[in-house]
Amino acid sequence: MGAKILNPLWAMRAECLECSGDNSKVVIWCTCDGLHSTRCELWPYRFGRRPATIRQKYGPRLMTPGMMPGDGVDLDDLPNGLEAASVMD
Repeated sequence: MGAKILNPLWAMRAECLECSGDNSKVVIWCTCDGLHSTRCELWPYRFGRRPATIRQKYGPRLMTPGMMPGDGVDLDDLPNGLEAASVMD
């Protein structure tokens, strides 16, 4: 049987998971946003959805590089899920 064909957005999510060592928390808080490190072209699509959809559903925090935590923040101190991440102060 052939390889599974993914929706392009899901394929971007799969690439982000592979890059992060299959750690979804690393994908959520990825610092490759162009502000905290080199910009990855997949960063806005790392959730496997359109950026506008994520911004509308969870707020701007996850899609605005300036609102993301910097490199020095310990990932263990950040929430795991999108819902928790979107309401975090």
